[in-house]
Amino acid sequence: MIEIENVYKSFGKHQVLKGITTVFEQGKTNLTIGQSGSGKSVLLKSIIGLHEIDEGTISYDGRVFKDLSVKEKKKLRSEIGMVFQGGALFDSATVLENVIFPLKMFTKMSKAQMIKRAEFCLDRVNLEGVNNKYPSETSGGMQKRTAIARAIALNPKYLFCDEPNSGLDPRTSIVIDQLIREITIEFNMTTVVNTHDMNSVMEIGDTINYIHEGNLWWRGSSKEIFNSENKEVNDFVFATELMKKIKNISK
Repeated sequence: MIEIENVYKSFGKHQVLKGITTVFEQGKTNLTIGQSGSGKSVLLKSIIGLHEIDEGTISYDGRVFKDLSVKEKKKLRSEIGMVFQGGALFDSATVLENVIFPLKMFTKMSKAQMIKRAEFCLDRVNLEGVNNKYPSETSGGMQKRTAIARAIALNPKYLFCDEPNSGLDPRTSIVIDQLIREITIEFNMTTVVNTHDMNSVMEIGDTINYIHEGNLWWRGSSKEIFNSENKEVNDFVFATELMKKIKNISK
């Protein structure tokens, strides 16, 4: 479980996060949604330590991040898996080598052990016959699955996904959503997903956090969001649905 309490973050005079308090629960897919510029990406980067917060606390199962020593922070980072928006795969490395990378960074496994673990992770995300290919030789969906395989290589307690369906067709997006949900339950991880995709909200959103102008504006389940009386939530949800229908008609 990750607990966020009264978190503030500014860049210069621009305050991006304004006292956000929420909880991301273990064994569940916790989604963060909101307009572009709302602060959800800054929140995610603050949680994983890429941004230093101005005020508040971020705790991982009771461990307050800002109070950890350098050694303790390194250990915590080995418990975190990250799927970046663009995949962030190394173009000059094969699919297998990409998945092995965090094992080289954080473990003392032998080469044979790393290969075995990487192959297990690739098999778990249903990737076959691409181990020796380079990312550019695979499809967008395969690249996202490679990124997920790399993210789970260290058997993390916490999984973060930043717009995992970005650039994917609807069918492939559903596959990625289902995969994220399956591995969250299978490995009992605390999974945090930033997304604009309302299909993801409906399909895998156990808890939904709606961020509006740096504030936590609404929190609830995927079953509750369509019945929300919050104006900004409704504007976001139904505008997203309308744009999706327009795109489908234009195809």
